[in-house]
Amino acid sequence: MARAPLTVDVVQQMIGETVYDPYGRVIGKLVSLESDIDGTVQQIVVETENKDIKFIPSEAVEVSEGRIIVWPEWKVLAYKVLASYQRALKRLKGLEEMYSRNEIPAAVYQELRRKLNQSLARVRDEAKKLKSLIKSRIDEIDDNNLKLDRAIANLKVSYMAGEISEKAYKTAIEYLRSAKDSNTRELEDLKKTGAKLESLETGTIEISKTAKKKESKPASREEKHEAKPPAIEGIQPIPVKVIEG
Repeated sequence: MARAPLTVDVVQQMIGETVYDPYGRVIGKLVSLESDIDGTVQQIVVETENKDIKFIPSEAVEVSEGRIIVWPEWKVLAYKVLASYQRALKRLKGLEEMYSRNEIPAAVYQELRRKLNQSLARVRDEAKKLKSLIKSRIDEIDDNNLKLDRAIANLKVSYMAGEISEKAYKTAIEYLRSAKDSNTRELEDLKKTGAKLESLETGTIEISKTAKKKESKPASREEKHEAKPPAIEGIQPIPVKVIEG
């Protein structure tokens, strides 16, 4: 489903408020925005906690539960790639079904199929980039989690040795555990996205039970004797895996 565009009316009310990522981490504060003449926000301006200024395009921004949320690069790309993959596969499935029922001439089928193949090739290139980003981010989080585990262990040792107060310990452990929780949520999102991408790359298309029943109705005498469309050299039908549900 397409995301609703950001509007000035909504975003301007949040200037000065904290900006987060989808996993609860603080990005900074919203200090300004840039918009088009139609009132849609083109990008937001965020001041990070170390006083750097970031200009973030609206495609990476959403308003959720009264908060400004900024998506990481990999998630922005994933949204585009998965949506494009799904559209392309649905179009290919529809084209194959029409051709199998002799509803379009072979020449038209061939032309449309080649165009869709070209579109899919571009999406696959983007998918390679996405997989690289996902792997890199997973490795980065795994490394960060090891450092957090080490910090938590050292903190507990210091507390048990009486080197720091209970108040300091509780404050510190809360920050460290919160960081690990955010990492855990992002890791789950990364792995879920990777699984979706893999299922699309294998050509899996979901068909509801209702649709499947309609497609499997007994063929009439005329349909039984209907000739199948001729195969076109150099073009293979897409693999379709039926998933009941």
